[in-house]
Amino acid sequence: MKKGHVKWFSMVMIISLLGFILSACSSSSSNGSGDEQVTLKFLDWNSTNTQDTEKIIKETIESELPNVKIEFEYINWDTDFSSVMQTRIAGKQLPDIVMIKGGDHQKYTDHLMDLSSEEFMNEFPEDIRKALQIDGKDYAVPYTSNFQGVFYNKRIFAENNIEIPKTWDEFMAVAETLHSKGITPFTSHFKDYQIGNSFNQFATIEVYSNNPTWGNDLQKGDVAFATSPEFKTVFEHFEDLYKYSNEDPFGLDFTGAAEMFAKEETAMWIIGTWSTAQVLKNNPNLEIGFFPTPATNAEHTKMIMQPDHTFSASATTKHPEEVKKVLEILATNKELAKKYIEIVQTDSLIPDVVSDVKAPFVEDINTYKSIGVADANVGNVQIPWPYQEQAGSYIAEWLLGDKTLDEALKATDDYKSKVKFATQ
Repeated sequence: MKKGHVKWFSMVMIISLLGFILSACSSSSSNGSGDEQVTLKFLDWNSTNTQDTEKIIKETIESELPNVKIEFEYINWDTDFSSVMQTRIAGKQLPDIVMIKGGDHQKYTDHLMDLSSEEFMNEFPEDIRKALQIDGKDYAVPYTSNFQGVFYNKRIFAENNIEIPKTWDEFMAVAETLHSKGITPFTSHFKDYQIGNSFNQFATIEVYSNNPTWGNDLQKGDVAFATSPEFKTVFEHFEDLYKYSNEDPFGLDFTGAAEMFAKEETAMWIIGTWSTAQVLKNNPNLEIGFFPTPATNAEHTKMIMQPDHTFSASATTKHPEEVKKVLEILATNKELAKKYIEIVQTDSLIPDVVSDVKAPFVEDINTYKSIGVADANVGNVQIPWPYQEQAGSYIAEWLLGDKTLDEALKATDDYKSKVKFATQ
């Protein structure tokens, strides 16, 4: 080969090699396998000990993925989450990772990453995955569940020889006994989300226990609030609750309610396990017990369970590989999961992750699991949260004397035309 040709050939090879290297580097950066520093935005609605939960999540993820930084943003779920999500979606600014409350995913599936084929999803039992799937697809990593029912002051019950009620009539008899002794029976915070939350609690045991597809039947026009004896009972439960609650429940929010219950100013609180951390933060020595919210029919008195904290990914994230690695850590790191549930004091959906927290209400919950649980997601999926909230506003108007009971039920029916159901 001539010398000039050798030089020309060598130059071509060098250029080709450089091109290959640059291409490889570019590919490495785009698929997340390189060392490029990436910041992932993490939208979190958790309101319990957020500094502690943020610390353990960031430390774990950033230790396992040195090129990833997590940037948290917090939002109030009951007042702001839905509107903020819609705004972010409209502006194409959905964060990389979003904590979504169990049962809310159907509103956002068009904008979430399909995780069905990811190996880490096999960490979860099929029934847990099915509880969160939309059309058979996974859009979230299950993480925790909450249990809902009645939390009570064990000292007050013991000193007054109160037995655990099993029916709604027995429940009201307990309330009357406490009231007659000058003890406020219930903590109620109607200023924020409690009416909406209790709406689904009461419906789960009074309505869905008899007809699990009631919400779907409502969409089809086969049933109505105004003509349902069971839903009339649900509304009437609020009248009973209001009668035996603290003064001005419409002026009290969750934080104030937790403080009130912690100070032993009331004997019971119909709420979920997310409340206990805040209560015990105010009074670490309080002995809290738990029993299922009593139904009219004792056979339907079951503890209410709901998938709670879940982690989803934006379908349009610029860092899909890093995001999936973060989700894999959340799905598989059992040490992190255990720390998390001990901070927020709830149950993990990751197999074999059990809290070491010793508290009377935890023991009670474990005992009641044996009698069966009712799935709150049945109602949450069929009747979207905004509809539950709106029904709550009509219940409030009725309790305050601005509507009759029949008018409140009819208003709830009339609002259906403004609701976007998951199946529509």
